[in-house]
Amino acid sequence: MQSSQSRTQTDPPILDLDQFNAQLDTCVACATLARGYRHVPGGGCEVQPDLMLIFINPTVGNMSAHADWPGVRFPFASKPKLWHILADAGWVRADLPARIAELGPVPNMVRMLVDEARQQRVYLTNAVKCVDDGSQLPSAERVAAAWPQLQAEIALVQPRHVVALGLIPFRVLTGQSVRLADELWAAQHGALTAYPSRPIVGNTYPVFPCYFPTGRGNPVAATTMLRVLRQQLQAEAAR
Repeated sequence: MQSSQSRTQTDPPILDLDQFNAQLDTCVACATLARGYRHVPGGGCEVQPDLMLIFINPTVGNMSAHADWPGVRFPFASKPKLWHILADAGWVRADLPARIAELGPVPNMVRMLVDEARQQRVYLTNAVKCVDDGSQLPSAERVAAAWPQLQAEIALVQPRHVVALGLIPFRVLTGQSVRLADELWAAQHGALTAYPSRPIVGNTYPVFPCYFPTGRGNPVAATTMLRVLRQQLQAEAAR
């Protein structure tokens, strides 16, 4: 739950989200642009979404990160597996994976993903917006350097709940560490724990840790945790 603390003069400046996203490609901390890619902004429901999903960083496998991509840029635009998981967990409509397969890797398909996220009040983003070749995780220094950007984005979007996909975003969001196996055990027994974020422009946000859903992560565990979280939040809303 957000706190009622007031903002201070030392808080990061508040821009609108369009201005924030327009600044991403001015990054000089990486070689994203020099390698023929563009930074990938967050997207989906941009005003107080029920859920903000925070992944680690985009890779060259995301077709929308390529400089010649003509459509909107969006996290996990080229990862059907993620959308299967979100559908199985109930966060997007059940037929979305079939629609992805039907449309294929074209701008209209990515626009469909963005529109679905908006309708379901979900926002997706990465802790680091710089594009990686996919072989290595971003260094702790890179993640820490990107924290002010992520703070600003969260302050603009103001999500009701946050899910950190993997320990990298969880640690930067909360300043804490957990054992994901313990969090999975709790989910399997019906409940997930929310941890308070570090202060962000005078507010704190509830952060739920979750296994990363693809690649080196654990898709089955992530599906379980995201499904239980949806059930838990629905039960809380019904009280």
